[in-house]
Amino acid sequence: MLTEISGQKPAAEQESDDFRPYLEDERDDEAISRSGRLTRIASVAMQLRQQVNPAREVALGLAWLDPRMVAFHEFEPHTIAPYNRLAISLITGAATRSIRRVLITSAQYGEGRTSVTLNLAAELARAGQRVLVVDSDFVRPSTLRLLGVEAETGLADVIAKGLPVGRAMIRLQPAGFNLLPTRAQVENSAELLSSPVFEGMIQMLKPEYDFILFDSPPLLAVADASLLELHTDTTLMVIRPGYSYTSQMAKAVASLDDKRIFGAVLNRVVT
Repeated sequence: MLTEISGQKPAAEQESDDFRPYLEDERDDEAISRSGRLTRIASVAMQLRQQVNPAREVALGLAWLDPRMVAFHEFEPHTIAPYNRLAISLITGAATRSIRRVLITSAQYGEGRTSVTLNLAAELARAGQRVLVVDSDFVRPSTLRLLGVEAETGLADVIAKGLPVGRAMIRLQPAGFNLLPTRAQVENSAELLSSPVFEGMIQMLKPEYDFILFDSPPLLAVADASLLELHTDTTLMVIRPGYSYTSQMAKAVASLDDKRIFGAVLNRVVT
């Protein structure tokens, strides 16, 4: 026969009550720990975001733009049309394969590689794409000159000094894309481009942009394009008809992975 003792719970139930405060403390500690981890993750994410955000914004003045920057205004729609078609081709191609980091190069200087890069960036941005132009020509950088913009910090400074990449980045308005410029000629370009810092920087930037366009030095000038090819998905060749010999073009193209060439842009075609 069971005897009930008034005011006293069965032993099993009493034991469960004895442990409940400890279980609740553990759950509280776990919740606090999870909250702390989320806070730390959010803090790191914010720090990374601050590192990749442009440090300054520049309003481009048409009076300072190089005349070849045709996609930065709408005065001559027929001159913009080829860049619009090229932008659409890249966007369409990126929908089916990974071609978001684009190496833009040429056989030699004077073929209009940088103007093609900047005009293409403007058209991609107009199409609603998040675009970054990286001036990776350490021999003869020219993006700042063509845009009529000045910079105190450049790509080489970011790599050599380990600075946040955003320190050198410029938001160009109303063009709507970002520029990571190179300010002057750099002697140790191969060392910089092959450094883990440069690799880490590119990996950090990848999720932030739909397209990263690398303005590369010509293939016949230095070997930097071969190093940049390791960090890109596809290559656009800029060709100025009648400017380079066939043998020069063949030598330039031979240094690239032909399976990764997206196509060629004929620049300054006389019609």
